[in-house]
Amino acid sequence: MVVTVNDKATGTIYTAAATVNAGKTVAYSLSGTDAARFSLNPATGALAFVSPPDYTAPADANADNEYLVTLTASDGSLSTSMALSVQVAKGVASGQAYSWTNATWGGGGYVSGLVYHPKVANLLYARTDVGGAYRWNATTKTWIALNDDLGRDDSQLTGILSIALDPNDANKLYLAAGQYLPSWGRTAAILRSSDQGATWSRTELPIRLGGNSDGRGEGERLQVDPNKGSILLLGTNQDGLWSSSDSGVSWSQVSGFTPSATTFVLFDARSGTNGHASQVIYVGVASTTGTSLYRSADGGANWASVPGEPTGLIPQHAAMDANGNLFVTYGNALGPNSITTGGVYRLNTTSGLWSDVTPMVPTTNLPFGYSGVSVDAQHPGTLVVSTIDRWNTGDDIYRSTDYGATWTGLNAKSSHSAPNNPWLTAYSGGSLAGKMGHWITDVAIDPFNGDNIAYNTGYGLWMSNNLSASGTVNWAFNDAGLEETVITSVLSPNAGAHLLMTQGDVAGGRYTSLTTGDVDGYFTDPNTTGDSVDVAELAPGLVVRTSSTDFGGYISNDNGVTWSHLAGSPVASGNGPGKIAVSALGTSLVWTPANQGAYYSTNNGMSWTASSGYPSASGQTYAVVADRAANGYFYGYNYTNGTLVESADGGKTFTTIISGLPTNAGSSMISIPGIKRRDLWIATSDGLYHIDGQAASVVKLTSVTEAYDIGYGAPAPGADYYALYLWGKVNGVVGLFRSDDTGANWTRINDANHQFGWINDLSGDPRVYGRVYLGTGGRGVIDHDDEAAGLQR
Repeated sequence: MVVTVNDKATGTIYTAAATVNAGKTVAYSLSGTDAARFSLNPATGALAFVSPPDYTAPADANADNEYLVTLTASDGSLSTSMALSVQVAKGVASGQAYSWTNATWGGGGYVSGLVYHPKVANLLYARTDVGGAYRWNATTKTWIALNDDLGRDDSQLTGILSIALDPNDANKLYLAAGQYLPSWGRTAAILRSSDQGATWSRTELPIRLGGNSDGRGEGERLQVDPNKGSILLLGTNQDGLWSSSDSGVSWSQVSGFTPSATTFVLFDARSGTNGHASQVIYVGVASTTGTSLYRSADGGANWASVPGEPTGLIPQHAAMDANGNLFVTYGNALGPNSITTGGVYRLNTTSGLWSDVTPMVPTTNLPFGYSGVSVDAQHPGTLVVSTIDRWNTGDDIYRSTDYGATWTGLNAKSSHSAPNNPWLTAYSGGSLAGKMGHWITDVAIDPFNGDNIAYNTGYGLWMSNNLSASGTVNWAFNDAGLEETVITSVLSPNAGAHLLMTQGDVAGGRYTSLTTGDVDGYFTDPNTTGDSVDVAELAPGLVVRTSSTDFGGYISNDNGVTWSHLAGSPVASGNGPGKIAVSALGTSLVWTPANQGAYYSTNNGMSWTASSGYPSASGQTYAVVADRAANGYFYGYNYTNGTLVESADGGKTFTTIISGLPTNAGSSMISIPGIKRRDLWIATSDGLYHIDGQAASVVKLTSVTEAYDIGYGAPAPGADYYALYLWGKVNGVVGLFRSDDTGANWTRINDANHQFGWINDLSGDPRVYGRVYLGTGGRGVIDHDDEAAGLQR
């Protein structure tokens, strides 16, 4: 386990957590090389430095700012240990300021859930499947990202399966975090905050959660007992029900609950009193055979099916009103895809009677299900539900004021507006074309004002403040600050746009400014996935990009303002579009589709011919790079056998020019503009390598032990070589770095609170010293400006 802390860090830097059998008490102890530098609370597992660390005077055993200790947990008979590496980050250079912001797009990804605090006005949270959680600022109408502190090793914790709030403590926030269920996925964690997500503590879990797996849009599986805040329950995707009695610090599996896959957890607050645990709890189960709704009447010790429940369907969400009416939505699959039937049912929890209150019954010709449900806390009998996977006519939200006896569909009386997000006008017709959107798995009515409502989609969220209007219900795309796209490539040309980027699901865009609201230069066909973009270095009007379309690629002759389809494509059926590169003067293109070799074109993509000598291997894509100084030269890094191939004839033939490079996937390579051919930098998990010209040998930089991505930007004032930007490990610290002297020295430009999970690509700005763009795996484009250099956005 690696923990990165800031220079001069004080207070708790890590909290250990272990699960023990009932009746046992855990005690924590510390050993190891640098144990004397820390204090450890044996009861809580809280670890802190005895004296704040000083990066300039490291006190660890080998003075490299990496403190090595071993944490041990014991219940008196059994024990377990974990090695912990505490890395002290240098931070920015003395006197240097920095800021991180988004290059705004707005939404763009799946907002999988929404949760209002029941007792504090305007306190609303959103969760996403790959971009972490957000908190709504009602005053500024912006969203605040809460998980930018998660780094490379913890990037899969940005998949948030569930959010839990303590109804009696507005500062407490819990996240069930974990992205994938297969064995290759990172194990999950519970993230705990006592300041509404400003800072976090963590409990590692021995199981996996599916924040980006099927079923991620279902109800909140993590819940706090509304009568006793120290009690939490967690329903999992495949490992049953788990409980905590110490505010989420430690967890154990609930032995009396036998199902493995859950969809939501709901406490009946009426079944307990303040300070005494609720006794009645409902849990939805992902099963279309047998029991799918369970209830406990004794605080979770014993469980039984709810008599009379609907059969053959999976409960998606549930909500209970003050009178004890439990409303449950159903579908026949996990979602958010493949649901073809479903319904809405009301359970009178006093009488035990069920009522079918489905607004519109799915048919063979119009298949769909139901997902979101929310009750109006101020108006008994008023509630809303959402359809899911009603693709033919678009999803809808239905509103009832009589406990579901009658319903009004909102789509027919709704108007949507997104003036700051013009890409939506072209996105599959968008909600601006008379449809509410897709993947509406959740709806949330403000508990303090029944006219305020929010609902999610696969591309962001919509909010209204006149839900009860007899006429038009007005919706606003209030996604400012909520940036949840997966960026596949970023590129900053030397003229025209400052930034070109491609992204999953919503194509990509062109930015001439980072200051004037959301991008209006969205790429053609914004309902596709963009894979790569490149510009002719010495003729920057010519731009090419690849995309998940039948034709696979686009070309622009005006720096990305307008686009045409590439007339030809070498992409074989079933393969991804892969990467494309354009020579420095634009005389030739080279395309490397997924699982194929390379193909070249000398007629602007009208036709393509297979290149000779380019590496090809099933399941691998060896991205091509154009030389930015010499026209017609291209390079490919075969990380399978550690060789570098070069073409001197516009991509027709490639030959091996260098051997003995590292053999690891995930490498990146860049060519530096200027007058020097073959000025290449190669980032690998084995370190950073430089080839300084056509006659130079390969040099490995000793200060960089791991390099995940490399980019270049404008030189520092007075320097004659481009500034380098690195995501990697320098002097034992993982972070983002800039070098102004060809890699001799590196300055860290981020800190422990600004790590942004996984970074797919990065690029400096060749016209603005100190600016770098990060293409993240779920937080859109993050850009950094070195304010000490006097930059203006």
